[in-house]
This record gives sequence, C-alpha cells and structure tokens, in this order.
Amino acid sequence: MTPSSATPSLDYDRLRESLAAAGAVVALAELHGGVCGALCAGGPAAARRWLADSLDDAELGASAAALSDDLEELISTSSKMLEDDELTFEPLLPSDDSPLAEQVEALAVWCQGFLSGVGSAAPAAARSSVEGDAVGEILRDFAEISRAGLSDDEAEGQVEADFALAQIHEYVRVSVQLVFEELAPSRADAREVH
Repeated sequence: MTPSSATPSLDYDRLRESLAAAGAVVALAELHGGVCGALCAGGPAAARRWLADSLDDAELGASAAALSDDLEELISTSSKMLEDDELTFEPLLPSDDSPLAEQVEALAVWCQGFLSGVGSAAPAAARSSVEGDAVGEILRDFAEISRAGLSDDEAEGQVEADFALAQIHEYVRVSVQLVFEELAPSRADAREVH
C-alpha cells in the first residue's frame, strides 16, 4: 500500500475535456465509477477491459491517443487511491461549486458505472444478495443511488439537499473502499486466470 502523501489526484475538468475532445459519449463520472468497480473486482486488467468495452462504440476522433494516456492515468491513479493506507479514495465528480443538480446526476451515474464495472469483472459479486453480505448490501444501495435525482422541493431547499448529498458522497467513498477490501480474493483469482 502506498503512503497518502504519494497518492496523486485526478483533474475532473481536464479529463472531461479530453473525453469530449476525443468524441466519447460516456460521462466521465460513469467512466470513473466503472473503472473503480472493475479495479475492486478484478484489478487494473479488468479496468482496462471495462474501459475498452465502454468506449468501443464511441466515435473517438484524432484525440484518441491523448485520451488513451488520460485513461491509463485514470486507472493508475484510481488504483493507487484505493490501495492507499490512509483511505484517500475519492469518486471523480464535479466540484462542490457545480450546480447541485449536476452533482447529484454525476454521483448517480458514478454509482451506475461502478455497478457495471463490478458486474463485468466479478458477476457473482454483482449478483450477491446474501442477507448480511456487506458487498451485496453496498451494491444494492448503489443501485438506489444510481436512480437519484432532485425533486423541485429539494432543489429549493438547497442547504438540506447539499447536506444530504455530502452524506451520500461520504457513504459512497467509504463503501468503495470496503468493497475493495472485501473483493481482494476476487482480484487475486483474476490475476491467477490472466
């Protein structure tokens, strides 16, 4: 595991622009969620496969080479954050200064991507519904979060909605780290197969 002082961070706006310039149609939050889900369930090789499958349909333009470097950085940095002893992992989402509706939507698609990444790398874990199984419970919660949106009342009550979003964000952040720890045997099995 790496020390937290050595854990790099990702630049949401730069990566989002790189994706858009390359013609990718998948949202950055969804891509990062999928990468993290695949990293948790199968490691970096699974994350690369998930990305290749997700971007396969995209009409990537001349910027595809630069995007390839950015996507490798996305995998590498996310992997380092998940392995960090100091639990520095953060989902890659718009800043707190972004409109609330954008933040809620991004967290929802991040969770959707995470579920897709876990499902592609460890289908058995994704189907887990054993009562008391922590990973199964988290995945069910993420499925609920992936359907999140703001009602008109929530949009008007900005302070309460901001607080609720912060709590859900923290739950997602900590839960991903728990899933990473719980699925360590799945990652080990994936390394032996490849």
